[in-house]
Order: sequence, then structure tokens, then C-alpha cells
Amino acid sequence: MEEQKEKKRKKGSKRVMNVLGGTFLVRENFGKQFFFLAYVTILLMAVITNTYIAEGKIRELNKATKRLNDLQVEYIQVKSAIMEASKQSVLVKRLEGTGLKEATEPLKRLNVNVEPEKNVEP
Repeated sequence: MEEQKEKKRKKGSKRVMNVLGGTFLVRENFGKQFFFLAYVTILLMAVITNTYIAEGKIRELNKATKRLNDLQVEYIQVKSAIMEASKQSVLVKRLEGTGLKEATEPLKRLNVNVEPEKNVEP
């Protein structure tokens, strides 16, 4: 039992040494496995590239989200300032020195009857 484990261990370490040493490249079996290894290499490169692209998009999305939050806060602040500045009492105080006064009478409607002109020549 121990002998079989020892043989497997030696066989596994021998394979690792063949890969690290490069001797597997000169064997006849390498030609058969070359296209598979190239395929696996291309797939790994595609996965790594896809990961980098995805991380870049996530960074861009985080920046855009932060910018959106900043703009929302700014929008609320500006809207609040406009609401405060457009109050009637604030407008009356700001226009005191200009001579304009607040209307104390309600608005009146004027009716004007305009008769259409007859005999208009072009």
C-alpha cells in the first residue's frame, strides 16, 4: 500500500519536473496536445481580459453613481434656495428700495370689445 503511494508520488513529481523543465515539449505527444493547450491558453486570456474590462466598467459605474448622488444633493439645495427666494415676503423685502410696492388691491379684469374691420383690401 505504501509502495503504491510512493510510486504515485514519484510519478506526480516526475510530471511536474517535466513541465517545469520543459522536457514535455520535445515528446511526440506534445504535437497532439498543442492545439488543446493553445485553446486553453486563449480561453484563459479571454477570461482575464473580460475580468479587467468588467472591473473597469464597475469603477466607471461607481463614479457615475457618486456623481449622480452629488448632483441630486446640489439639485435639492438649489431648489430649496429658489423656493426660499421666491416667497412673497422675501420678494417684498428685496424690492423695498426700488420703489416697487406690493399690490394691495385684487386684480381687475378689463373687457375690450374689438369690432372686426370691414372692407379691408389686401
